[in-house]
Amino acid sequence: MRIEEETITLKDGRELTLRSPEEKDAQAMLDYMIKTAEETHFLVRYPEEIQTTPDKEKEIVNFVLEADDRVWFTAFDGERAVGNCSISRNRNHIKLKHRCDLAIALTQDYTGGGLGTILMERAIAKARDMGFEQIELGVYEDNERGLALYRKMGFKETGKILRAFKLKDGTYFDEINMVLFL
Repeated sequence: MRIEEETITLKDGRELTLRSPEEKDAQAMLDYMIKTAEETHFLVRYPEEIQTTPDKEKEIVNFVLEADDRVWFTAFDGERAVGNCSISRNRNHIKLKHRCDLAIALTQDYTGGGLGTILMERAIAKARDMGFEQIELGVYEDNERGLALYRKMGFKETGKILRAFKLKDGTYFDEINMVLFL
């Protein structure tokens, strides 16, 4: 699903373009995924696990643009992707169609300026428009900024998966599951 392009202004006055990525953004999206995976352990993949090629990323971008049950809100600083928030149907079974999953990541140089809140607000509004009744997400137990943002947006903790994530150094982290009822 495609979103309408808009200019957004962060707390520090920086202006970004919020839009759906297109084929021409394939390399920018790959660079963004690698950068965010390098900067923090809060994402599921390590940078070296991102094996997507620009051609495969173009296919993924087109799939999302054509889908009616998923959408990406991507923030661009010029041609560089600096943040993304996605909404996608949990599963397509009748009993589960009311649920969607949310994922969000920002490059570290764009945290703390209000971008996460803007992306979440747009994604939540779109999820409502798409007819979803609840948004679900999982977050590392030590991701204090993420937890604060999700709580601010109205998400409630529903439980946790113990030792859900295991880092290369053997450190385990629990995953906190959260939901926002629309």
